[in-house]
Amino acid sequence: MKTMLKMYGAVAVALMLSLQAGYVSADMTRLNVKDNFNFATSKTITVNIQVQTPDGGPVGLSFYSEGKKGLRLLGSTLTDSAGHYQGQLDVPAALKAVVVKSRWTNDFKKIRMVIKKNTVAKTIVYKLKPAKLK
Repeated sequence: MKTMLKMYGAVAVALMLSLQAGYVSADMTRLNVKDNFNFATSKTITVNIQVQTPDGGPVGLSFYSEGKKGLRLLGSTLTDSAGHYQGQLDVPAALKAVVVKSRWTNDFKKIRMVIKKNTVAKTIVYKLKPAKLK
């Protein structure tokens, strides 16, 4: 067992020394990348949302990406007093749609908005649900 540990230790030291000395490198000269390839991993989109509420006040909104493991928070904001929000949101470059939910009410569950020309725009109208009497 001690011999194996010494051997693994020697290999680890040899690898570290070769990396430090610069002996390990990748040959990038033969890499074939198309001229129009986009290396960006994120993009900025414009968000324009109007939320029409019964009281006409501001609403807290959260933006999500949706995948196999559910929703992933991208950002949150507050509309102005008229229920309008216009701003920028950084999202993964491959993202095709954004999900918006209200953080203040469950009256609208989630709304999926497709990204078109790096923009999402939507008017959301919701009414308060009447209270259930017991």
